Amino acid sequence: MLRVLPLTLVVAIAATSVGLLEGIVPSIARGSLVAEQFSQEVQSPVASLPVEICLNLPDWQRPSQQVQEKQLQSMPRYGAALQEEPLLSVAKAWWSHEAFSFTTYGLSARTDPLYLSGLWTAMEETWDCYSGNQPDQINNGELAEVWLMHHRLLTLEWQDNQYVMTVEPSESGLQLVQFPRREQSQSLPLTLVTVVGEALPVMVGDW
Repeated sequence: MLRVLPLTLVVAIAATSVGLLEGIVPSIARGSLVAEQFSQEVQSPVASLPVEICLNLPDWQRPSQQVQEKQLQSMPRYGAALQEEPLLSVAKAWWSHEAFSFTTYGLSARTDPLYLSGLWTAMEETWDCYSGNQPDQINNGELAEVWLMHHRLLTLEWQDNQYVMTVEPSESGLQLVQFPRREQSQSLPLTLVTVVGEALPVMVGDW
């Protein structure tokens, strides 16, 4: 049997429901606002970093493997040792990378990176990158350095406690990039990505 509620009771129930809704809707709105603010706080800020391209040779070409091997074979420092470990693997690693990072500097310590990477063909042009107080800044953990072969720097950002460097591939070119550090890690927390989002391997060049 269907029972009909008194009109006064229906009105009271409706009024109570409206009151509840009026209390719930602002609560939901406040909850959404708090969640949005929390999300903004959790997300790590992205900061663009100043950089100095101390060497930019857009037409530079890495020497061919034949020219590279001939040069190294002619040097007593390498010579026959290139056919034996550990130098065999070390030389292959340097030759297979196009990006190198450095957090230390020493004149003798740059010799192997320069020759094994193939950058020896532009060696004279690199010295301007160390003509001031850059060597001290690098060794004091204030400055980092990256070599880019056949890639061009577009942006450098500090994100999620690491440096994110965006680069553009090119058929030629050499850039030596220096920038102030925001951390004191033993190894540089650096990620290189191309404009299409592909990761570019970075070899730690500290010798």
